[in-house]
Amino acid sequence: MFVAVLSDKPELRENFCKNFGSEISRDDICIYSANDGSKKIWLIDPVNYPEKIQPLLYTLSMADFVVLMVDGLTPKVGELMVALNSLRLDRGVIVTSANLPVGGTVLEKYEKVADQKTATDRVRAASVNAGENAIGLVYKTANQPSLGHVAYGALKGGKVKKQDKLFLLPDRKDVEIRSIHVNGSDVEELSATSNFEIAYKGDLVERGILAPLRHEYQVENIVNGRFTKSPFFKDELKGKIHAYTNMQYVEGHLTDNDLTLSAPLAFEKGELILVVDASNQKLRIAGVFQSKW
Repeated sequence: MFVAVLSDKPELRENFCKNFGSEISRDDICIYSANDGSKKIWLIDPVNYPEKIQPLLYTLSMADFVVLMVDGLTPKVGELMVALNSLRLDRGVIVTSANLPVGGTVLEKYEKVADQKTATDRVRAASVNAGENAIGLVYKTANQPSLGHVAYGALKGGKVKKQDKLFLLPDRKDVEIRSIHVNGSDVEELSATSNFEIAYKGDLVERGILAPLRHEYQVENIVNGRFTKSPFFKDELKGKIHAYTNMQYVEGHLTDNDLTLSAPLAFEKGELILVVDASNQKLRIAGVFQSKW
């Protein structure tokens, strides 16, 4: 299970994660591993947030459950709340004594708790219903001398095993799995909601989606659909924006009915694509573009 650990204060996030698990990876997101009996839990800290918006977005794509720690309502806490609501992440807890304006948002479903220990207990008690299709989110890749090309990521659904052939999107690259490692141990098969290191045969690429050879993703520069502006975003969108979904952060332009992007984006019918105004000083999540369904 993947848990997004969120706060506008980096020290709160780091403290929670270090008290719960052991750090296994650090880049623009930091991943901690913890065991609860037979259950494996991976905590994700968007370490470069709030300075940069992308680590938050990568974290939310991976999350099955959310821990939101808040001392009071600040502009960046508001941004976190807008992001969670926009992506409809409705499973989590809020650690706060503040009275937050959560009415009409998915955060109404979050349990409000008084301290980090109680939040930890709620994480341990949470469960995940993963999909059957093998879908992985790759948050980084590297060339390892002993292994070759390695993809690091989160398996969000289904299972994969050695010698499986997959497709890496949006690059449309063929991938054949050579070996699979979980927390440093070699495994034959990987199940959903697991963090992975997959050594693979294929080109070295950046972030993206690992999908079966038969999949329902479209890969396009122009996405038709409908834009819904966040009621909390008060500025006009002028000039370039960024579109984000599933580890893909692409520059483009927006109208009410389409996104025109500088590079291809992989998406499914009805997908919720965040529209980001990265230079905005108040709120960077402008709204959601839902692809045509």
